[in-house]
Amino acid sequence: MGNFSTKITQLVVCGPLFTIFVPMKQLLVTLAALLALSTTQAQESAMPTIDAQSLGMGGVTMAISSDTHALFNNAAQTAFSRFPAKLSASYYGQTDFDYYGISGYWRFDRMNTLQLGWRQYLREKGNHDSALDLGYTRRLGERVAVATVGRYMHLKRYEETSDALSVDLSVAYEQPIASWKRYSTLRLGAKIANLGGFLDGSDLSLPMDLKVGAALETFFSDQHQLTVGCDVGYYFTPSSVRGFQAALGAEYNLMQLICLRAGYHVGERTAYYPSFGSVGVGVRLLHIRVDFAYLMAKKDTPLRNTYSISFGLDF
Repeated sequence: MGNFSTKITQLVVCGPLFTIFVPMKQLLVTLAALLALSTTQAQESAMPTIDAQSLGMGGVTMAISSDTHALFNNAAQTAFSRFPAKLSASYYGQTDFDYYGISGYWRFDRMNTLQLGWRQYLREKGNHDSALDLGYTRRLGERVAVATVGRYMHLKRYEETSDALSVDLSVAYEQPIASWKRYSTLRLGAKIANLGGFLDGSDLSLPMDLKVGAALETFFSDQHQLTVGCDVGYYFTPSSVRGFQAALGAEYNLMQLICLRAGYHVGERTAYYPSFGSVGVGVRLLHIRVDFAYLMAKKDTPLRNTYSISFGLDF
């Protein structure tokens, strides 16, 4: 894959807490079976997560309530959002590369949500990737939601171009914990990403991975909220990026106005998804959101001095 693989892939989510919910476990088994049946190349370029909230928490993406760029993380989470519609844009700077994207969703009734997004990952002049995503989320009762995301990918490598199609399958679950003194919510999520392949016989291979995760949100008072999330995932193909990664992060929310975040990500493949620490901050004012994240990684990794800025509107 050459330079094509040097980009960090979306971070993955998992937590042992998902085993307490049997229907959720059955859905995960079904998704894993679909992965085993897939014989096509793993799809999509190794685009990093651009959501500054997720990156500020070490790259936790599957189970946190953030739906800033849920389409690129876990599209099923939008079913439980407090807002019927959101529009978000992010910029991500990584040493010699930069990357930006925009996405939004519209929940047109209680059970159904449509999502649309576009991303471009610039490497240098005349050499970049872009992707167009279309997602649909369906709520199954009060606690479970499922989603599918279709993606068209256009890769440009100097004088060569390639196109690909892929599908993501995701699931989300939330369970209020009423027995605690303060309102708390357990969130679970899982996704199989990049089921598909290239359209023109390219020898490039795109990463296929399984992600699962858990997060706990709790209010200590009406003004103080704490969220802790854990992610674990595994890349199956191609062999050059095969391996585990995990993330652990926390967010403190003051009066739904200011958020402070920190996290750590562990990656088995240093050249493709290295380990890093992260810090972040977010500000909410009426219907406007601004988030910032900064990654701290070793000098010899591609994530050295990486940062992300996200802007959003809630409707």
